[in-house]
Amino acid sequence: MEPEKGGIDGSKSVRDMHHLRLMALLQEQERKHGRRRAAEILGVDRRTLDIALDQGALNRRVRGALEKALQSGVGSAAAQQRDRNDVLADRMGDLEGIVEEQGKEMRAGRRAAEDEIRKLREEQAQGLRRIERALAGVNPADGGDGEASASAAQAGVKQPPLRREYPELVTLEPDDDDEQVYGDAWQLVQEWRELKDTHPNEGRGMEWLLEEERFLMVELALLEEHGLTLPPARFPLRGFDRSGQVNWRRKALDDTRRKVRRRRLLAWAWRVLTLERWRR
Repeated sequence: MEPEKGGIDGSKSVRDMHHLRLMALLQEQERKHGRRRAAEILGVDRRTLDIALDQGALNRRVRGALEKALQSGVGSAAAQQRDRNDVLADRMGDLEGIVEEQGKEMRAGRRAAEDEIRKLREEQAQGLRRIERALAGVNPADGGDGEASASAAQAGVKQPPLRREYPELVTLEPDDDDEQVYGDAWQLVQEWRELKDTHPNEGRGMEWLLEEERFLMVELALLEEHGLTLPPARFPLRGFDRSGQVNWRRKALDDTRRKVRRRRLLAWAWRVLTLERWRR
């Protein structure tokens, strides 16, 4: 009955392979640099190196030096491994690029679908609004011909106002029911309209920076504290769309405040320098 092969034989094979790998590295160094230079590179004496090459036996010192050299990337095997790693890294980069491109296409497709859904919702809301307007002009008491409504208008009877389609939208133009629609945000809406009308989109001076800071603060208050949506949006924003509007304004506000601080620091330094020159 033959003895079963166990883990001892397997571990011996691994040791033999490792020994062959170290010997191959040692012989390669001899071919490339000669024995004297190879001994200097490995950090062992020449006689020890000669014994290892001539007898094919590696003592502890030579084995340790070869293992250290192998880990440091010395030898053609290590170079080949580095080349393979570089190829794999390039392939990984290509795959990441493909995944990123596909992600962009998916996001673009999702945005297009969301835009289409918004357009359909807006068209539906506009259709409902037209129906409301048509119904508001019809009085069942006069048979639906609108004569009673016209008579009421001539007699000075005030018709009930139509419901605003999107009360969460801030409009550029004022309306009679603004104070009722916007509630606590009404004063901020007024200030926003004034700044929107007078504050230029670009500027460089300190006065422009301070107005820009206030303008962004008002917009963030309307968006975050009061849940309103600002033009040019034509319907209330939700989810990622609203987050995007908030995030870029926060970044713009941080940038503006940083510029304000820098200008104030420069102005202070200039005053100190001017005072020092005046004293001299």
